[in-house]
Amino acid sequence: MPIISDYIKLYNIINKKSIVAYLNLSIIIIIFQGWVYASQLHVKINDPIYVYMDRLSTQGVLPSYMNATLPITRNYIAEMLNVLDENRDNLSVVDQKILDEFRADYTYELKGASYFQLEDGENTYHPFKSWKTVNRGFKDLLGYTPNQEEHHLAVYQNKDDLIWLDIGGMARYEKREVNSRLPYSYHFSLSVLLGDYFSIYSDADLYSMVYNSKFSEYPDEFKGGYPLYHEGFYGYDTEISFEYAHAYIQHSSNIGNIALKVEPLLWGNGKIPIILSDNVPPFAMLSWDKKLGNSKFSFFHGSILPAESDTMINGLITNESKYLVGHRWEITATDKLQVAFTEMLVYGGRDPELVYFLPTIFLWPVQHNMTSQSEDNILWFFEGQYSPINGFKLYGTFMIDELKTSEMFNDWFGNRWAAQIGSHVAGNIFSYPTDIRLEWTGARPWAYTHRVPLYGTYTHNGRCLGFEYGPNSQFLILENRWWINTRNRLSISFEQLKWGRESKEDMADNFDFGNDTNHNYGLANPEYNNNTGWLIGDIQTTQTVHFLWEYQFSNIIGLELGFSHIKEMDELFNTMSLQVNVDY
Repeated sequence: MPIISDYIKLYNIINKKSIVAYLNLSIIIIIFQGWVYASQLHVKINDPIYVYMDRLSTQGVLPSYMNATLPITRNYIAEMLNVLDENRDNLSVVDQKILDEFRADYTYELKGASYFQLEDGENTYHPFKSWKTVNRGFKDLLGYTPNQEEHHLAVYQNKDDLIWLDIGGMARYEKREVNSRLPYSYHFSLSVLLGDYFSIYSDADLYSMVYNSKFSEYPDEFKGGYPLYHEGFYGYDTEISFEYAHAYIQHSSNIGNIALKVEPLLWGNGKIPIILSDNVPPFAMLSWDKKLGNSKFSFFHGSILPAESDTMINGLITNESKYLVGHRWEITATDKLQVAFTEMLVYGGRDPELVYFLPTIFLWPVQHNMTSQSEDNILWFFEGQYSPINGFKLYGTFMIDELKTSEMFNDWFGNRWAAQIGSHVAGNIFSYPTDIRLEWTGARPWAYTHRVPLYGTYTHNGRCLGFEYGPNSQFLILENRWWINTRNRLSISFEQLKWGRESKEDMADNFDFGNDTNHNYGLANPEYNNNTGWLIGDIQTTQTVHFLWEYQFSNIIGLELGFSHIKEMDELFNTMSLQVNVDY
């Protein structure tokens, strides 16, 4: 086996000034190491299995489950499904049936069996092979069969390789008082396993929405980027369109998973994490993760973008270099206690630093020696969750961006912190699984900001990578969910958002206010230096009561019915929505 010095020699041969050098180096390392381990596809961060397993983990049925670093692999989920199956006597009847549904979806990982639509001796399937498969495909589209493996449009499977091709989309009708709009999307994904080493994945989501000017807010699916606007139709004035693509090439071995990827990440144990949330456009990264006993180490080095306002020249957007580095260590200390430490670093304005590609290096002391004024931005996150009794869990995350012990308990503007605390109760009422979550998150003014906004703010494309509401905000959520059966889920929630807006008096002072992640804390008003509490300015409060019913109409089609009552300061309005999801 080559040693590290050999890799460094290879690196010196490659062009040091290019990011390609680092990628080539990583590929060389992957090729030369050859210990075999099963390939592992990722489970999307919005998959309902995460919510199911999190609830059962709180109930004490799945104490070893770690779900604060998403996405995780199908193989890991399959391991957890086996644990649940061994303890199925401790599950309610409804949860046992839900477990059987998920086990059917993970047939390949659990049993190594062929796709259920493949006939004996076949290795290829698609619904247009014959009139028989066309007829069966039409029945699957409109019918529901319990415990049936997830459908795919096309499948290729042999002893060593696997290909799944999926298509789908959604359409949602939304109505707010007398105004309406229509978001819709198209989706495709390609999942590939090549032998025992490589996992390859690619997908794309193409979104559009037709609307009128009185109901023009971005839809929930918008994560930033540069949307396009067109003339509307169906009686609507305007159409907006935006697209996102994700992909990864991953090599798996007993030294972990090494991947070049573009996919959303969720880091943190809250419902709305403050470390990494799905609030930004996808960005490319080189990553490595490894499960070590009852712990997991994760690392990535990614390429992100500054805010548009910082890179606009004569109406054209330039591509300034900006990078995000993160590593975290989750530890399951006992069946009751899990802890984690995360260190994040943002830097830019130069070529990628080789030292920041070392997954285990402690970033804080390194960044002090990288630039004369410590222009690179370091953030620390401390997490913990504790279950004193089965069915009850406490959790929290604390972010430190600046620590001056003499000012810790004062209203110093440099206390750029964020905190999240929550409780989760899970159990069964009248044999129906249910849970209740209460979570509070607060981000102080100037949290996530930096004195060199172009390269140091904790943002990608101008949007906060962490807490989606940004600094100078507080968010409270109380949520209750019910699993009626394998096809019906209900949830009701109360949300309250408080955000500090800059007052009219302060708008004319030419200082930044600290309520935007892209602000420069070097331009803070000195009058606020020792007068900055957790919320400052004119406090804007929005309260929302939200109801959602999810129904699996067929094995391929799902329905969602939503209702929201919103109080935004002195304004009251209601929103209703009906959504159709197709996943083939």
